[in-house]
Amino acid sequence: MTNNFDREYGLSELLSTSVLDELCAEIQKVSPIPVLVLLPDGTPYYTMGSLQQDEVASLRKILHRERIDTTKILKSARGKITIFPVTHELETIGYLVLGYEKDGDRSSCPVIPLGSLVLKVLNHLIVYKYKSVLTAGLHGQVVEESHEQLREKAALLEKSERKYRRLAESLEIEVERKTKEIKETQAQLLQQEKMASIGQLAAGVAHEINNPMGFISSNLNTLEEYARDIRSLIEQYRPLISGLNETMVVEEGRAAISETLDRIVALEKDMDIDFVLDDIPNLMKESQEGAERIKKIVIDLKDFAHPGDQELKHADINRSLDSTLNIVWNELKYKSTVTKNYGDLPHVRCYPQQLNQVFMNFLVNAAQAIEKQGEINIMTRALDGKVEIAISDTGSGIPKENLSRIFDPFFTTKDVGKGTGLGLNVAYNIIKKHKGTIDVKSEVGKGTTFTIRIPVDGH
Repeated sequence: MTNNFDREYGLSELLSTSVLDELCAEIQKVSPIPVLVLLPDGTPYYTMGSLQQDEVASLRKILHRERIDTTKILKSARGKITIFPVTHELETIGYLVLGYEKDGDRSSCPVIPLGSLVLKVLNHLIVYKYKSVLTAGLHGQVVEESHEQLREKAALLEKSERKYRRLAESLEIEVERKTKEIKETQAQLLQQEKMASIGQLAAGVAHEINNPMGFISSNLNTLEEYARDIRSLIEQYRPLISGLNETMVVEEGRAAISETLDRIVALEKDMDIDFVLDDIPNLMKESQEGAERIKKIVIDLKDFAHPGDQELKHADINRSLDSTLNIVWNELKYKSTVTKNYGDLPHVRCYPQQLNQVFMNFLVNAAQAIEKQGEINIMTRALDGKVEIAISDTGSGIPKENLSRIFDPFFTTKDVGKGTGLGLNVAYNIIKKHKGTIDVKSEVGKGTTFTIRIPVDGH
């Protein structure tokens, strides 16, 4: 009988296609790229995606010609193809192939970090399968071997079990650590996307603040002029009062008083004292309104930029929409007319700052979809224990072939440098976190409507 501890095992014995199916399905969620697993001689063992036949044939020729022990990148007409050697007990038992990655393409997940992670998972799976095969083989041999051999095999199995128990414990710790890292990375990604959005809107927010600051400054300059004129007028009143006191003693002071009165009348006429007295309250009121407007913009911007609490709160969705509009208004007002049709809504148990980011992403996308002039309509209503928010635009619309991909990470139709491809994906994940849904309807040349539905109670 063949000793299972001595013989070598191939890739097909240690890695089933059903396991690869599950693993590759998860890869597609991160980045929809072709995946190919080859045997050592280049024969395809598993495929997912669409590598062309000539590319597969080229890979086989390369593997016949040379031994690949480290990650290798090949170029083809469709982009880069990356080969990762799969090893077991220091022997190469196959290859993991990922493609395509185009030069300069930032819209997809980087292939080498992704492949390295997948390769580690495959190595762990192979080790576990190898343990299982050894155990099964040992069980079959025990029936025919002597008691002494049984003791030897039992000791070997115990040693192997201890080894793999330690491996399992370390793997569990590693999985927990990686899970924590992924959660932290997701939180950082969410905050980075939010700050990137604020960075894009910073000039507009500065412009919105600059307008009220402009008329406040102008009003203060006018008030300063009024104050000088009033001071000059008061300086004329004081000699008059002094002269009136003196005229009660000296009759000759009447001429001086008359001259002072003439100067006062002329000065009042020159400075238009009635207009000045009427205009001062208006200037003060306008300046106070401008200061309040700046204060509201700053508060809304501060609330939006804050990372946010991780606890659910009750929030007024209509108020959240108005706050977000205040932040993005400069992006909208020159290209669109915004119509608000708010319904009477109950307060929603939610993460308010995260929802504000969702609203901002949809509103800015709506404005960017409008080339010259158009309309943006915001509608809210309560329906069947949920709050519904619909944001519509009369922009360019979304082609049918892209509708199924708009929420995918890194997917964007914008020019390089004008979009991260994360805005709608972040919005989708936030609404999913709220147990809500997003529907989209679009027609090229007519516009797009995004409809968000969120449970009132947060469940």
